[in-house]
Amino acid sequence: MPRLDDVARVAGVSKATASRALSGAGAVSPATRERVQRAAAELGFRASGAARRLATGMTRTIGVLTPSVDRWYFGSVLHGIAQAADAHEHDLLLYDLGTLGRGGHEKFERFMRRGEVDGLVTITWSLVGDDLARLADLGIPVATVGEPTPHTRSFSLDDDAAAELATEHLVQLGHTDLLHIASATEVQPFDASSSDRRQRSFQAVIAKHRLRPRPVPTVPTTLDLAHSAVREMLAAPDPPTAIFAGTDEVAIAVLIAAQQLGIRVPEELSVVGVDDVPSSKTLGLTTIRQDPAQHGEDVVAWMMGALQRNPDGSRGAEPDRTHTNYAPELVVRTSTARPR
Repeated sequence: MPRLDDVARVAGVSKATASRALSGAGAVSPATRERVQRAAAELGFRASGAARRLATGMTRTIGVLTPSVDRWYFGSVLHGIAQAADAHEHDLLLYDLGTLGRGGHEKFERFMRRGEVDGLVTITWSLVGDDLARLADLGIPVATVGEPTPHTRSFSLDDDAAAELATEHLVQLGHTDLLHIASATEVQPFDASSSDRRQRSFQAVIAKHRLRPRPVPTVPTTLDLAHSAVREMLAAPDPPTAIFAGTDEVAIAVLIAAQQLGIRVPEELSVVGVDDVPSSKTLGLTTIRQDPAQHGEDVVAWMMGALQRNPDGSRGAEPDRTHTNYAPELVVRTSTARPR
């Protein structure tokens, strides 16, 4: 395995100069930097994170804590983070925490002990309780994507506005018998999750228009688990004429169950979701669009700015705890229409 001494010898410079050229720390002429980088590439040399930290105080690594990697929302955020981090020549250190029952807290403790990253992104329900409050102890830029939180800088869809937009769309079409199907959350560290806010906003619109409220059922978030629960609801007497589902996965479960039961969409049942997952367009699902990949890119842009202001990782001023709310966009397709 090539060492820094080898790179310096091939490039014809001292070991200290080679270190500065590769780490970005200290003054090195462009020609020398290029020569050293070319030598490193030819030899297959890669500076370790520990070496970079010794030279610059930085590892050029962003840590990401997520409760899942195989769901659309989390995967999309990760894609945005990875793209933006790569553009800034940063690597990712990913921790798939799972739910607390699968050792999430223990993984978080291990992460806290290692201190291997320049900044940290936690995606939505990654942490709970005191773990959130302890993020400030890291002494690095920390942000949350997917939920507003008082503990860190945060970025998320405006869930209240999203639910209001979806519900008003159905009401303006003329529907008076609406059902909201909420999506369950695995871990809920905040006073209200995105699911709670969407439910609350739906109920506010129903009350404003003086419509008959229906109890709000909560179903599993995944399509396969939501399907059986949704099918049972649609098979019951007195079904609604319109459904606002908390996520597109739940909305797609409604579309499938309706087709199986012979309920025509949108003639007999209108359906609206939230997210605009790729399959929503194919299925003609009316939905509220959000762009989690963009949220991931934005959080990295913020983090790079924070690192430039405090390159040594020191806090200095009070941590940034501001929140960015993304405005929802209603995408009308063929799953909604006036009641007949």
